[in-house]
Amino acid sequence: MSTVPSADPAFDAFNIFEETYKTVSSHDIKAAVLIPKRLQSGRHPVIINIHGGFFATGHSLFAPWFHPWLIKMALEQGAILISADYRLLPTPNGIADQLEDLEDFWQWTKAELPSILQDGVPDQALDFEHLLLVGGSAGGYCVSQVALSHPDEISALAMAYPCVDLKDSILSEGPPPGKPTVLRFPLEDIPSKEEGLKWIKEKRGTVASKGELEITPYCVSLSQNGLFFSEVLEHNGVRLTTNELPLERLEAGARLPKNVWIFHGDNDSVVYLHQSEKFVDLARTKLPEINLRFDVAEGKDHAFDMDASVWGSYPASKDAIAFLTKAWLE
Repeated sequence: MSTVPSADPAFDAFNIFEETYKTVSSHDIKAAVLIPKRLQSGRHPVIINIHGGFFATGHSLFAPWFHPWLIKMALEQGAILISADYRLLPTPNGIADQLEDLEDFWQWTKAELPSILQDGVPDQALDFEHLLLVGGSAGGYCVSQVALSHPDEISALAMAYPCVDLKDSILSEGPPPGKPTVLRFPLEDIPSKEEGLKWIKEKRGTVASKGELEITPYCVSLSQNGLFFSEVLEHNGVRLTTNELPLERLEAGARLPKNVWIFHGDNDSVVYLHQSEKFVDLARTKLPEINLRFDVAEGKDHAFDMDASVWGSYPASKDAIAFLTKAWLE
């Protein structure tokens, strides 16, 4: 196992390893394994995290988008945390490339990672009987897709302000009249449509699985101008079908894990609350047997939980984490 230094003080309580789970065009795509430094020997519950970032940026150890409550939970419960990279859009085949990576990551985690861990850290083991899957924003889409493909392998699913409706008009038409700009960007700071399309052309032919904040304005531009769906999510003749659309998969009979927690701010400026509401209504109709908790945070914008002080003052946070912990570990 390849040890990497703590990329941010947020991860100082962990020993961190990175492993390649697949290679595309000579580019290694990796997963990070975070093991609490004070973890005792034995088998430990597992948390799998899939990062967000407009489908186009971020990475497995990008601290600004790594939920602080998730780090705290891993340390308190003695869990091994696995965080995935994947190809960042735009890619030749759009979202289809990303979904291929996520399935490859899932299979690698279950089939190969246990032996890799045994060789590198022989006193630690993964308890997949207690597996929590977590993702926010674009990562919420990612984990919804993984969960719909592997419902019986997941103890609990947590989705934060998830982008579960890729056909939502904000991605194909831009914000409707009266709505704020995407991510509340000042209009003067949003690149032009032409600049956004130029960025896509430059990036399309390069495989990348780690990104930073500098590309966010281009994603905002493409969404603000109604081009994100056609130019980023779909491409190269690949048209989204039921397999790429969580709402349609639910409607068609796909199942979810038995325990699901979703939370979303009602003032979200990029993934509108109605996306989660559609998903929750459909899940409750189609899967009444699941244990589903849905929290709507009044007045909160996108990614509000990334600020630990804001999250700590949110009235539902304590009960929600208790719900998730019980669902995951019992």
